[in-house]
Amino acid sequence: MARTFSYRRQEIVEKSPSIASIQERWPALFDTSQVKEEFRRLTAVELETTFIANLDKHTDTLLALFRTKGGNAGQQISEILSMLNQDTHGNEEDLEQLTLRIITKGGSTDDPLQTGVMLEGIEVMTGLAGVAKACVVLVGLIYAINLSYPKELRYTFEFFQKILLELDSGKLSPKVYSLKNRLLC
Repeated sequence: MARTFSYRRQEIVEKSPSIASIQERWPALFDTSQVKEEFRRLTAVELETTFIANLDKHTDTLLALFRTKGGNAGQQISEILSMLNQDTHGNEEDLEQLTLRIITKGGSTDDPLQTGVMLEGIEVMTGLAGVAKACVVLVGLIYAINLSYPKELRYTFEFFQKILLELDSGKLSPKVYSLKNRLLC
């Protein structure tokens, strides 16, 4: 993979092939270790180590902030947190319409949580160990495949990129800047 990096990168950036085409042409790119390595080649940052360490550092403060939210935002956050504790099966048509998605299946004592990543309606990775690891892999895939952040999730991915991965952290949107200040208090 390292030897073909420049050729693969040029192809992905210039031609913007579909996910199915990338999967067919570069199947190793959808292996967890290769996603992390590709991210390191692009950014010189250790993806999983940096992401998880900063997530651990900020988790207590984030959960406290989530619990204090009221109104519509608080309701949505409560629903999301409760969904993480349940088996969530989406409608197949809904899944195909989303560009990026973390999918979870199971989650009981008999059936442990299985997490995966779906891009352009295609389940590209499965068997990931939890939602945090799936977020790590999803961010790595976004960089490796040169995807844009979905508009409705731009602040979430900006938080991942600039706070958890410490990339380009000097240029924060007002929402992420406000969150960063709350985390540092």
